[in-house]
Amino acid sequence: MAVTPSVSELLPFYPDQIAATRKSIINFAVAATSVGATPTIPPQGYLDEENKMWKSVYKRVTNLAFEHACPEYITALIEGAAYETETIPDVQRASTRLEDMTGWKIAPVTGSLSAVDFFAKLAYGHMPCTMYIRPHTKFAFTEDPDCVHELLGHVPALFIPSWSRLYHGFGATARRLTMEGRIQSEAMDQLQLMYFAVVEKGLVHDAASGRTKAIGASVISGSNELLHAMNHPEKHLPLTVDNVLKYGSTDEDGFMEWFFVGESVDHMADFVAVW
Repeated sequence: MAVTPSVSELLPFYPDQIAATRKSIINFAVAATSVGATPTIPPQGYLDEENKMWKSVYKRVTNLAFEHACPEYITALIEGAAYETETIPDVQRASTRLEDMTGWKIAPVTGSLSAVDFFAKLAYGHMPCTMYIRPHTKFAFTEDPDCVHELLGHVPALFIPSWSRLYHGFGATARRLTMEGRIQSEAMDQLQLMYFAVVEKGLVHDAASGRTKAIGASVISGSNELLHAMNHPEKHLPLTVDNVLKYGSTDEDGFMEWFFVGESVDHMADFVAVW
């Protein structure tokens, strides 16, 4: 009798120890890389194992996204980002395409930024993007944002016009708060809560199918969290200011306790702009 191999048996071997070493090497290269440029990663770019991890994770993320992500995301991924599936995308090529179509650029970074630094880049039209990739032990969810999270989660959303404005709006608001000396303030805390609720973990009603779909970068790129969100509709709350401020979270160490559902992709962007 034929035995179907498990998902883990189909994954390339890219263990935590090697991934951690490569992360340090890649980050060293990224530190000398300008916005929109491809880092020169020793010894000769990404390893075969890293590209195989991309291929495996890309397949899983996109297969689940075709079922559970909103149509706007799917169109943006296929017609906007238009990535190669076999290897980790070349940053310069991806950034040039993004800039030509949206005005945004990809900014290689060495890891998670502070909220102030992250929003500052958004204000200038720069999408921060880590360059390392997760180990095979965390192929379906990682608390450490990697290139899968950035390139499959955030970058496609920038090809959606209303969400391109949404990202920039978060950056511009944070810059205003910073200039007003309100970095450590309730307003900045609320801005972060709203960002996570909408941009990272957001869900949306899809009028065509009548179903709840995903639009948030973290939910889509963390495929296990996507399945968790779809399998637990009792954790879905309407996207309102009161709900976000009461039940929202910026915790990146696990799945969200509550997910917020907008009326439409464009309405979510308008909702935040008005707020």
